[in-house]
Amino acid sequence: MKASVQQQQDLLGLGDIDLEISRSKSALGASTNGAAFVELRSRQRDMAADLIAARNALDSVALELTRAEADLELVEQRIAKDLVRLNSTNSAKDAQGIQSELESLQRRKSDLEDAELAILEKKELAQANFDDVLATKNTHDAELSELESSNEAAVLKLRSGLDLLVTKRAQQASKTDVELLALYEKKLARGTAVAKLNINECGACRIGLGATALAEIHAKPADEFVTCPECQALLVR
Repeated sequence: MKASVQQQQDLLGLGDIDLEISRSKSALGASTNGAAFVELRSRQRDMAADLIAARNALDSVALELTRAEADLELVEQRIAKDLVRLNSTNSAKDAQGIQSELESLQRRKSDLEDAELAILEKKELAQANFDDVLATKNTHDAELSELESSNEAAVLKLRSGLDLLVTKRAQQASKTDVELLALYEKKLARGTAVAKLNINECGACRIGLGATALAEIHAKPADEFVTCPECQALLVR
């Protein structure tokens, strides 16, 4: 097909713009499909589950401590009552019985106090674990939020750039010969439509052309488009 050197250069410019558009669309697709955040959001869900488990463990220990404190309070109340009874009785037999009960209650109180100390240690560990899990989750959430905000800004920039490229393409296509543009669009539907011939390599398929093919190409007039024998893209010499 006949085409002036300028028409060939204009068509090559159109091809460059379409290549930029294709790259921008690919980058935009990668930025909007959320694939980059799948692992991070999965980790966020795992951390949320870990936090719930840590919270439940802390609540369980807190409930255990509340029960231990209630048991200890009952024993202390019983001791107080027995002391009042002991101080008010005139019966040696009753006093002996109360004293025996007090000794039993004191042992029970000692056991409960030991248990309470053990539970307090468990609560301290559970609280520390909860605090660590919460801090880690908060840090991860903040990082994910920052990445999402950065990605959103990048998407807006890509969309703006793509709009400019589409406008630029329309302007470039408007000054292209109608028949030449139709041929270009037909080839574009199958892949790269036009490319530069770089010494002996097709800029579209990156395949080196043999001596015979190159000789045939260079034998053609400068105002005639040639095609790559491998990918059929239009070649600008």
